[in-house]
This record gives sequence, C-alpha cells and structure tokens, in this order.
Amino acid sequence: MDLIEKPYRFVVRLPYLMRDQVAEAARYHRRSMNSEIVARLEQTFSGIPTRHSAEQLAPAMHQEIESLFGRALAAEEENLVRAFRRLPLEKRLALLELIN
Repeated sequence: MDLIEKPYRFVVRLPYLMRDQVAEAARYHRRSMNSEIVARLEQTFSGIPTRHSAEQLAPAMHQEIESLFGRALAAEEENLVRAFRRLPLEKRLALLELIN
C-alpha cells in the first residue's frame, strides 16, 4: 500500500522582482505559484546538474572554501567528487552500495 505523502509547508522569502517573475510564469503555465515553484524545483533536482548549472547555484567563494578543507585532488578525482555531491541522496546511497 502506497502512502500518500502529505505536503510539507515551507515559507520562503522572495525578492519582490522574483515573486513577480514566479507569478508571471505561473499565469503563463496556468497553475498556482506554489505549483510553479514545485515544478521548477523538481526540474532542478532531476538528474545530474551540469557543471555550469552547479557553479551558478554555488554561493560566493564556494570553490575557494572547498579547496581549504581537503587535500588537492587530481582533476578526474575532483570531477568525480563534484558529480557525486550533486547527486540526489538516493542516488548517492545507491552508488555507494554499488561500489561497496
């Protein structure tokens, strides 16, 4: 028996301009603002993000901070670590299970 997931209520503060953009997009797609935000979040988290999209989402100085916490990695290792970190939790766990 599948359990129906109860929606989680979460309040987000948006800049006025972004709120207007979400409202406009919701009107265009003929859905509520909430549905528009959920659809965009689902799209964002589906699959593995590209390096470019991940870099756009990263906070300022993220790369510099990351480099302070770990030893230097080869370029291939760094690409693997970054791709792994961008995976959804379920996919990370499945990959760890596969390699262990």
